[in-house]
Order: sequence, then structure tokens, then C-alpha cells
Amino acid sequence: MSEPKEGTVTRVRSVLCEVDTDGQTYECKARGRLVESDTGETKPVAVGDRVVFTPTEEGEGVIEEVLPRRTKLSRRLPRDPRIEHVIAANVDQLLIVVSVLKPPLTPRIIDRYIIAGEAGALEPVICINKIDLARSKDDYRPVAEMYGELEYPVLLTSAVTGEGVDELRQALKDKSTVLAGHSGVGKSTLINAVQPGLELRTAPVDTRGRHTTTAASLLRLEVGGYVVDTPGIRELTLWEIEPAEVAQFFPQIWDLSMDCRMPDCLHTHEPGCAVKEALEAGELPAERYESYQRILETLEAPEIPRATDVEEPERQVTRKKREPSRRRRKQKLRRRMERELEEEDEWW
Repeated sequence: MSEPKEGTVTRVRSVLCEVDTDGQTYECKARGRLVESDTGETKPVAVGDRVVFTPTEEGEGVIEEVLPRRTKLSRRLPRDPRIEHVIAANVDQLLIVVSVLKPPLTPRIIDRYIIAGEAGALEPVICINKIDLARSKDDYRPVAEMYGELEYPVLLTSAVTGEGVDELRQALKDKSTVLAGHSGVGKSTLINAVQPGLELRTAPVDTRGRHTTTAASLLRLEVGGYVVDTPGIRELTLWEIEPAEVAQFFPQIWDLSMDCRMPDCLHTHEPGCAVKEALEAGELPAERYESYQRILETLEAPEIPRATDVEEPERQVTRKKREPSRRRRKQKLRRRMERELEEEDEWW
């Protein structure tokens, strides 16, 4: 039997993973359920994961263990908010790619990615792409200046004209970076502009975006470093972020909150709220508060009790009778999440 090896997951395709070790690539399957939650769902292997695997046949293997992650970009699984979906692991920074008009530039999407990145120990970098489509600089300059004042790196790019591509290449150099953003913002096109030989598949998009990349991939750059190209994400639902923690990711709101009367103030309806007072006085931009409020609303996840969660243990139903009920609850939740996604798509 072959000795176990350590390697890095460079691509995830359905149930198969490509694992690189010492310049050799193995196509691997996972050994059963690597990590299980109490709902019986699995936590999949992600691009960037360091894994222990056992080679089997030539160029093939079985993943035995996922090693602890240094950093991660993750979200709640859309079909079941109790489950974490890790998009990429063990990278240094998150390149948040947004576009000027197609899809439209929306700061609250940037805010959501900033929170997800910083919560996973990633350094956020904001890239406003497709500036060649802008009617004027006013279509993107206020947003760029706002995040610049908040001390986030901001890049302005166009893969069509080449503007900002050199600056992007420098920002990626010698670092591992995960690119994330809605479908159609031009992530693959930007990577092709940074390193034309990669020839990633791209496609024209409408204002709502369209998936082109279908699987996350870890790609080596000639200038040094790696990038993870990911499929477009229609909805980034934050994982393990409590409502009381959201203000920490909004510097203006966080500074004002020090003067709130209530120590656990969420700045929504509480008396003596310094944030609301600053908002009414025009000292806090309304769009920053609106973005904060919208994110708070999305954190109100439904409580989904399991059949074993009963106050009287002797009244627990048997597993044989429990399963149909559990399946119906999961189906109901899935239908609800699908409806919410459809409504989100229609809004975009």
C-alpha cells in the first residue's frame, strides 16, 4: 500500500478533486464523510485546502484528511443555512471584483464581501472593473473614494482598454488571492488580461450576469503567487457572524457606537443611540447605514429545530419515524431558499 502524501487542492469538480504535490497532480476522491454536522450534511473539500491523501492507481488517490485551515472565504450554504460552504482556503487576500454597470455597482455587495473576507482572516482588496463602460467617472469615483478613505486598497480596471491591469498584476504578485464577485463582473477576463496564456473561458453578460466559470481553480501566476478563480456568487450569506459584530466592519458606525447609551445597541430602535443621532444630523452617510441595516436583516436566519431537540428525552421519536419528518423540513427550507434566490435575481 502506498504511503500517504500531503498536497494542495487545486480544483474541485463535483465529487473529484485535483491535488498537487511536488509538481505532480492526482485526481482524488474523498474518503467517505470527512466532516459531518449534526444534520448529517458534509463539509466539502475546498480549493486551497492542504490535505493528506493516499495514492492508489497511477495519478489517482483518496483524500484521508483535511488539514486545519489558515484562512478561508466561506458563506452559509444557500439551501441550508446551518451548513458552511467554504469557497477557498489558505489564501492571503480577497480580491472583491465588481463592475460599473453590467452588473451595476452596489456598495452593499462590497461590504458583504469585506465582512466575509475579514472574518476569514483575508485582506480585502476592491477592484472596480469595466470602467470603460462608465458614462463618466461619476459612475464609480464616489464609491472608489469612499472605500479609499476607509483605507481599503481600490483598483480601477478595464480588461478591454488595459487600464489598471499593471496595478492589478502588482497587487497579485507573490500572494495567493481568491477572486470573488457576482456572475458577469469579469473575473476570468481580468485574469486573462494579467496572464494571457491562461485562456480562461469568458462570455458576454447582460445586466444580471451569467455563469462562465463553473468550478473553482487554483492557478499559478508567472509574476509569482496564485489566484483562485471562482464561479460567480449570486448570494453571499455570511457565516458565523452575529448581529452585534456587524458594526465592527463599518468603521464610522463602530466609532459612533462607543457613545451609545446601551452597551449592546444594534442601532436600529434602541434609545440613546449615537449612530441614529448622527444619521439624523447628517453626520453619517445614509448609504452606509442602509448597507449596515440590510446586512443585519440577512443575519436573521430561521431557527430549524431537529427532531431530537425536545425538552423531554423520553418523548423523542424513534429514528425510523423521525426521518420522513426531517426530510420534509429540509424540502420546505430548500423551497424557501430557492424562492428567496429567485426574488434576489429579479431585483438585480
